[in-house]
Amino acid sequence: MDNNFTIWLLIEVILCGFGIPLLIDFCVKKIRENRRKNAKQEGLVGYKKELKTIDHKNPHYDVLCRNNDLRKDYFQHNVLDTLFVIPFPEKKRELLIQNDFNPVIMHEREMMSNRQGMKLYEQLKELLTLNGIAAENQEAYITQIAEETADRFIIDIKKGKVRFNKYLYGINDKPKEQNNACIINVYESDYFTFKTTTNIYNALKKKNGFVLLNNQYAPFLNSIGVGGFVIVNRGEGDELIWGYRGSNCQSGGYWHFSYDETFTHDDSNNQDQAATLTDCIKRALDEELGINREEDSTCLPPSQLTILDGGIIHTEGDDNRFEFELCSFVRVCFSEQYTFDDFIHNYRFAKDAELETRCLKLVKISELNQFIRDNEDIISPEAKALAMKIKCLAELNILPSDEDGYHELSRLQ
Repeated sequence: MDNNFTIWLLIEVILCGFGIPLLIDFCVKKIRENRRKNAKQEGLVGYKKELKTIDHKNPHYDVLCRNNDLRKDYFQHNVLDTLFVIPFPEKKRELLIQNDFNPVIMHEREMMSNRQGMKLYEQLKELLTLNGIAAENQEAYITQIAEETADRFIIDIKKGKVRFNKYLYGINDKPKEQNNACIINVYESDYFTFKTTTNIYNALKKKNGFVLLNNQYAPFLNSIGVGGFVIVNRGEGDELIWGYRGSNCQSGGYWHFSYDETFTHDDSNNQDQAATLTDCIKRALDEELGINREEDSTCLPPSQLTILDGGIIHTEGDDNRFEFELCSFVRVCFSEQYTFDDFIHNYRFAKDAELETRCLKLVKISELNQFIRDNEDIISPEAKALAMKIKCLAELNILPSDEDGYHELSRLQ
C-alpha cells in the first residue's frame, strides 16, 4: 500500500511539477505561433493590395515578378545553352585591348555567340525593323553603335575610371512564376554587349521617342543586377542604409541601395556548384560593405535575406538605363559580437566601397517619406520603389524584426 502511494505521489509530483507546466508552455507557444501566422497572412493580404499604389508611384520600375509571400529562395535561375555576344568592332579592337579592356575568355577561348545566341542576334535585328531601321542598314547600325560604345570605354579608362569587360548573365524571357518558386531563364553574355545593346536601345528611343518591344526584350537585358537595403536597429527603431553612388558606377549621383552587384557564375564558391542569387547578395555585402562570410553567422539572419521582386528599370536623361534588377533586403543585427563600430570599420576597408559609394546614410523607416520628398530628384527609381515596399511591410507588422534575427542567430551558434 505504501509503495502504491509513493508511486502515485511521484507521478503527481512529476505531472504537476514538470509535465503540466511543459504542456502549458507548449500550448502557449503554439497559440502565439498560430496568432503570428494568422497576423502575417492578414498582413500579406494588405501588402498585396498596397502594391498597385506603390507601382503607380514608381513608373520607371516595371515589376515582372514578385515574391508576395516573402518566401526564402523564391527566385531561382536556370542557365540556358545560349551565348550572346556582340564582338569588339574591328576598328576599335586593338585600342580596347591596349587599354586593358579585353574579350571574355571561356574555356581558353574568346567568348562568342553560339547557335542559340545568334537567334537572339536575329531577334535584335527584328526589333530594329520594328523600330524603323531598314534591314539593309542594320549591320552598319549595330557596328556604328558598337564603335561609339568602344570609344566611350576608352575615354573613361583614360580619365582613370575603372572599366573592364566581364562575363554576365542576361534575361532570356519573362520570369516564370510557379506556386513556390520563380524561375529566371538566363543566357550568357558580356559587359561590352550589355553596354552596346543599351546604347542601341537609347538610340532607338532618341530617334522615335519610344522603343517598341512586343515583349521581346531579351537582347536588351544582358545583365542582372541584384541590389537592396541593409536594415539595422541601433535601439531606436529600424533604419535603412542608403548609399550615395559615385560617378564610376550605374546610378551615379543618386541615393541608391546599400549594395548592388551584377550576378555572374563567379558567385559560386565552388566551381562544381551553380551560383545562387543568395551568393551574389553575400558577395555584394562583402565587397561593398565589408561584411565578410566569416561574420555572417554573427550578424546576418538567413531568413531575413529576402528578394522581394524583379523588374525593368527604364530612365531618362543622363542616367538613361534599361536594365533588369532583383530588389532585396537583409537585416544586420548588432551585438557584442558584431557592433555598429565594427560595421563602420569594415565598410571603410571594403574592396569596392570607394568605387561604389561616396557615403552612407541611415534613415529611419518611420522617416522615409520625408527623406524621399527631400531627395525626390536624386533617388534611383528602383531604390525608391523598394524602400516604399519595406516601409509598407513594417507598417503592416510583417517585416521580420531585430528580435527575430537575434533568436535565429542564437540557434545557429
